[in-house]
Amino acid sequence: MGLRRAVLRQNAHSWYLTVVQILLGLTLVIDLVFHRDMSNRWLLWLLLVVCVGGACLVFIWGAQLPVAVGLVGVAVFLTAQCYFLSLADDAQSVLSSVQEFPLVAFYLGWFIRPRWAIPLIGLGTLFFGAVMAFNPLFFPEGKLGPPIAVHGLLVLLFCFFAGSFLWHRNARAASTDLLTGVRTRAAFLSDLEARMRSRGANRVSVIAVDFDGLKQINDTQGHAAGDRVLQETTHQWRQLLRSEDIIGRLGGGEFVIALPGATLRSAREIDDRLRAASPFAWSSGVTVARTGESAEHLLNRADAELYKVKRKTGRRYVG
Repeated sequence: MGLRRAVLRQNAHSWYLTVVQILLGLTLVIDLVFHRDMSNRWLLWLLLVVCVGGACLVFIWGAQLPVAVGLVGVAVFLTAQCYFLSLADDAQSVLSSVQEFPLVAFYLGWFIRPRWAIPLIGLGTLFFGAVMAFNPLFFPEGKLGPPIAVHGLLVLLFCFFAGSFLWHRNARAASTDLLTGVRTRAAFLSDLEARMRSRGANRVSVIAVDFDGLKQINDTQGHAAGDRVLQETTHQWRQLLRSEDIIGRLGGGEFVIALPGATLRSAREIDDRLRAASPFAWSSGVTVARTGESAEHLLNRADAELYKVKRKTGRRYVG
C-alpha cells in the first residue's frame, strides 16, 4: 500500500526526474564496471550516490517536489558534464558525456519556464562547445573528431526544442478553454491582475455573462448544440472586441469579459453592442474596478451583479 500511495503522488515532473537519475546512475555503473583504467573513479562513485539518493528523494516527494530541486540537479549535471568533456586522455568518458546531453536538454525544455530554460540551455551549449573546442579529442586529427561534437550539440538543441514544444502545449492547455479557445478562470485572473496593475485598477471594467436557456438547449437539442452556441458566440465576441480585451470561461455557460481602459459607461455600451449582434440571449452584470481591489474581488463583484439581474424579470442590471 505504501508503494501504491507513492506512485499515486507522482506527476510528470517527478517521474521524469526519477527515471533520468536512474538512467544516469546506470551509465555510471557501466563506466565503473567496464572502464577500469580511469583515474577519477571516486567522482563516479560520488555521482552515483547523488543519482540514487536523488531518485529516492524525488520519488518520495512526488508531485510536491519544487522545480528548484530540478534546477539544482541541472546545475550539478552541467558542471559534471563540463568536467568529463575536458578529459583529453579519456575518450570513453567524453563520449558518454556527449550521449547524456539529451536528458538534461529535454528536461529544461519541458519542465522549466522559458525565461529560465533558454538562458540555461544557451549557457550549457556555450560551455560544452568551448570545452570540446579545446579538447584535442575533438580536433580534426583527434580520436573523436569535430563531427561528434557538432552532432552532440545539435541533439542537445533538438531535444531542448522538443521539450519546449511540450511545455508550451501544456501551458496552453492549462490556460485555454478547450471548447471555446478563451482563457480559463485561473489564466483570466492572472491576465486581469496584470492589466489592473499596468492601467490602474479604476480603469478596468468587467462584464460577467451567463447564457440563458443553455441547459434547455442541451436537454432538447443535445450538448453539441449547446457547445456550438458557446463557440459561435465567443468567436463573435473576439471579432467585436479589441485585442487587449480578455475573455474567460468560468464554467458551463458562465463567461467574463475584461475591458482595460473602459469606464462603466463604455463597458455598458460594449455589452449592449455584443448583445445586439448575438442571436443567443444571456444575462450580464457590469462593474468597474475600485482602487486597491484585487482581480478576484472584482470578479466576485461582477458575478454578484450578474445574479442580481437573474433574480429580476429579465432586466439587465448595471452596477
